[in-house]
Amino acid sequence: MVAVAIIAVLVAILVPVALGARRTAARVRETSALRGVLIAWTAYATDQQGFVLPGYRGGLAVRDEYGDAIPAEAYGGDVEVRKRYPWRLAPWLDQDFRRLYVGENESTLERLKAGERAQYYYFASLYPSFGLNSAFVGGDEARFPSDPQLPNGADNPFAQYCVTRLSGARRPQRTIVFASARTNATADSSIAEGYFRVNAPWLNTPAPRWAAQYSPDDPTSCGSVSTRHGDEVCTGTVDGAVELLQVDALRDMTRWCDAAPEAEWWVGK
Repeated sequence: MVAVAIIAVLVAILVPVALGARRTAARVRETSALRGVLIAWTAYATDQQGFVLPGYRGGLAVRDEYGDAIPAEAYGGDVEVRKRYPWRLAPWLDQDFRRLYVGENESTLERLKAGERAQYYYFASLYPSFGLNSAFVGGDEARFPSDPQLPNGADNPFAQYCVTRLSGARRPQRTIVFASARTNATADSSIAEGYFRVNAPWLNTPAPRWAAQYSPDDPTSCGSVSTRHGDEVCTGTVDGAVELLQVDALRDMTRWCDAAPEAEWWVGK
């Protein structure tokens, strides 16, 4: 009985320690992976005369790891694949998507690679572990255009709010480029620990897009960011720094929009 009691005490002590070590290891793996992604993101800008990776934009050329163009018959269409960032960033990641799919998301990548090639093109662009703050870094045509001029030739009033060049960032140490992401945009509405885009708390209306509280069951409640490390989100900024932040700290728009003058702000305020 004494031996059983001692074992029970040891288990009670060691299990939390083991779980804590596992969580710490997961944090380390993800922060390390995000540093690598940010290095690739910066290298892209260096090779493009300072212009950063477009956030979500059509009309761009994309090739797979063999140098072949993504086929038009790719599941869901090649247009959507080209708009998302993963395949466009891939050449600066040495075409290694394992750097975009980390932690429990590694199994997602392996499952995709083992499936149909056309579906791999599409879904590999959909579920990376890190979502891009595309509306305010690189530009997102589904949110508002970031080009200096509109199609009619007029000046674009939204361009001033989006970082499109490294040299144009006013607060590079603060402005988020990537964050841990999740989505329930899956075939069975289950939650995937990865998504190509994260959304800021505000966009262009006084009504916030984030719910008052983070919901682990509803990825859209806080812009598709993921607190898969307790209540913290792994974030990477324009200057290449990686930081774990509590989700409520991300309700500050000065973390998302380089031009935001205050925490509760929206375009047009």
